[in-house]
Amino acid sequence: MSLSLSWFNAQIMLASMSGLSIGFMLGLVGGGAGMLAVPLLLYVVKVGDAHLAIGTTAVSIALTALANLVTYARAGLVRWRVASLFAAAGVSGAFAGSTWSLRVGGGGLMLLLAGIVASVGVLMYARAHRKTEVPLGPAPLGRGFATAGAGVAVGSMAGFFGVSGGFLSVPALHLIARIPMLEAVASSLLSVVVFASTTGLNYARAGKVSMPLALALVAGGMLGGRGGMCAAKLLAHRGPTLRRTFAVMLMIIAVYIAYRSLKVV
Repeated sequence: MSLSLSWFNAQIMLASMSGLSIGFMLGLVGGGAGMLAVPLLLYVVKVGDAHLAIGTTAVSIALTALANLVTYARAGLVRWRVASLFAAAGVSGAFAGSTWSLRVGGGGLMLLLAGIVASVGVLMYARAHRKTEVPLGPAPLGRGFATAGAGVAVGSMAGFFGVSGGFLSVPALHLIARIPMLEAVASSLLSVVVFASTTGLNYARAGKVSMPLALALVAGGMLGGRGGMCAAKLLAHRGPTLRRTFAVMLMIIAVYIAYRSLKVV
């Protein structure tokens, strides 16, 4: 009994330390944390059940993203109208995707996700070489529909793969809604909160969430998020550096997902 309790305390400590890196990534680029958190829970914290890792990750990311969203909102960087449209449109997708994912497994799905993440990273890196920023004017009606459609697609993928969706929300808001990169990072956090909460609630209904580990991740994530936000602001003043950083992170994440999937297969 004491050994079990000691190991549980060690897991809490490891989860808190993992939360530092998760929060930093959320604060820096608004996404990618799910891709980092699930492996950390599985291979560092030693959570034995992949679905438990996914559900716990979703809850922790929702809470961490909410804290980071408040910080960005106070700085006036959140485009609430666009972010709300994107997030609201994606709720149904997140619910459907997470419901389906509880019934599906396999390394092939993760290989597909790796390909999607890599493609987005390449696209973002290519656009990072542009010297001009996207215009700030209000989006026309057609672009509003495109933004809502992107929200549904990203929400579905976030729910299905058990991730926050921020790694796709940022480029979607930047490329489709056409808002500047730093504001896309800030605004994406609203959809991260909504999508991760939907996924987390769905997994909690199936008994696949550990609240102690989730809260430990959040505790570390709160501190890491502040550091990530400071880094994002610093990089935002250096032209396309933030976009390049985000793109490179996506490609690294894609390689890691493919590597783990191929090892399983």
